[in-house]
Amino acid sequence: MKNKRRKGKSVTVHRNKVPWHIWLVGLLFLFIYGYGIFDYFMMLGLNSAYYDSNNFGPAVYEYFSNYPVVPLIFWTINVFSGLIASILLLFRTRWAMWVALISAVSMLCLQVLTFSFMNRWNVLGPWISLFDIALLILTSSLFYYCRRLLKRGILQ
Repeated sequence: MKNKRRKGKSVTVHRNKVPWHIWLVGLLFLFIYGYGIFDYFMMLGLNSAYYDSNNFGPAVYEYFSNYPVVPLIFWTINVFSGLIASILLLFRTRWAMWVALISAVSMLCLQVLTFSFMNRWNVLGPWISLFDIALLILTSSLFYYCRRLLKRGILQ
């Protein structure tokens, strides 16, 4: 808090200190979605070395070789908006909350489509499927985290 004088009046200016956890959360999601974009290009590029290094079988390769357009749109929106949301969070802008919401909603739509209509659980297996569900929960948590920071005045 700092007092300033303007035309004979004392005005109190509040400065919100940046909490340490904003850096932790921002960098964590920057890493998660940075790797998500790498995975996006490796999976859709059908990089056989990447598939082999992750022990993906021919069913996974086939799953991504003819990937439909609608889930691709949701996946693209998810990974790129997740990365942008983490960058915006580090810059403390209010847009981080809205971009995190876009990322979470697109990921939810992607998972509903792929689990319901593309046999995702059986093709990718339970561990990858559970990991993706955990990412949905984390991304939704990022939205709520940003919303709380916005209400506290930390995001501008």
